[in-house]
Amino acid sequence: MKQEVYNSIETWFNSYVAGFENEIEEIKSNINLKRNHSFRVVNLIKELGDESGLDESDVILAQISALLHDVGRFEQLTKFGTFSDTEEINHIQLGISTITENNLLSELTEEETNVVIESIKNHNELLLPKSIDPKLLPFIQILRDADKIDILSIVSDYYSNNKQGSNKRLEMELSDKPEISKKLYQNIIDEKHVDFKDVLTLNDLKLYQMSLIFDLKYKKSFKIVSEKTYLKQIFETLPKKDLVIDMYRQMKIYLENQL
Repeated sequence: MKQEVYNSIETWFNSYVAGFENEIEEIKSNINLKRNHSFRVVNLIKELGDESGLDESDVILAQISALLHDVGRFEQLTKFGTFSDTEEINHIQLGISTITENNLLSELTEEETNVVIESIKNHNELLLPKSIDPKLLPFIQILRDADKIDILSIVSDYYSNNKQGSNKRLEMELSDKPEISKKLYQNIIDEKHVDFKDVLTLNDLKLYQMSLIFDLKYKKSFKIVSEKTYLKQIFETLPKKDLVIDMYRQMKIYLENQL
């Protein structure tokens, strides 16, 4: 039954995304990027499922959350031309509105619907609220891990194989200046996931993305990130300043200690 619900939502998702065809090459490329990202996160949920403690039915429920977690990005990109979240243009709020308006979760129970909505709401929060129902945590944590793993995959490939500035939206329209945020540096040395508010330059963004490892939960997640050498690939595109080398060393040690 749950698989049928997922299949139905996937059919809607493919049709919905197809409606965002765009003549601007960078917009078109980013629509495809977000579509493919959503499906890779779905597959990563399956890969992480055993360690999460979720049963087969719950894994499918988590995959529904994964498929829809960035559904607001398509409107955000085509209507507002950005991936940058603000109070006025937030992809999570746009996504939940889209889910509600299209009645996508009508075949789920009220409890299951709450799992999907809360997972989406919290998938990229810096810190999870202490008030979250413990029953929701496995669903939220598996989505957060899967999302972060694929973000690292996307950006490590982009920085390594594309000319800087070729996708300004993926670079969050940030300038390529040599400065490194002091608050960002301190957070990474303290092994804390960086607050995006402290990201001021493209180099900051790269280090912020590398710091996503501090928020991973599952051993399998650390193993994937380590084996795919995502951190090393991003590091190789950064200026080799002493503080950058220090941050990379700290993150590398942290990652190795989780294996």
